[in-house]
Amino acid sequence: MIIETVVSTVNKDNEPHFAAVGVEFIQQKAVFNLYKKSHTFSNLKNKDSGIINVVDKAEYLLKAALGSAKIEFSKIEKRNLYYLTDCCSYYQFKLINIEEQAEKYLVKVEITKAEENRKYIGFNRANNLLVEAAVIASRIGITKTKNDLVQFINQNRKVINKTGDKNTQELLKFLERNI
Repeated sequence: MIIETVVSTVNKDNEPHFAAVGVEFIQQKAVFNLYKKSHTFSNLKNKDSGIINVVDKAEYLLKAALGSAKIEFSKIEKRNLYYLTDCCSYYQFKLINIEEQAEKYLVKVEITKAEENRKYIGFNRANNLLVEAAVIASRIGITKTKNDLVQFINQNRKVINKTGDKNTQELLKFLERNI
């Protein structure tokens, strides 16, 4: 089963980068796909480690997918790695293997340490739709267009507003401002 997460890596300037990435956990390992031109892939080539953040708020996936710098994070000093301060749990990883595929790379990592900050609550219907919007947003310019995202929002706006709360409605406005 693939879980939508936020993967954090470090760029050449030792600055954190956050990306929405679907991850499959397999015992003490994890597998995920990265587009060849992604910042996350470039960062893993330079530093073969990172963090998988498990979240229960669509906000983090949207902000990571749109490249928003307004994500609160904390640093693991000894490893020079960053995790989302409000994530449910996070998994430090070390790169095992990268396998080239068509337009992506299949990335295999070993989980070296796991930490739980709080219990995972899950997503309601509105947040599930915002997570899907984050997936579409993360693929704009690769396999999706801005029009695909606008169309998705228009088709699902009523459900998002009906089943979400004030924060969900603010996220929808944030998404519309940033596409």
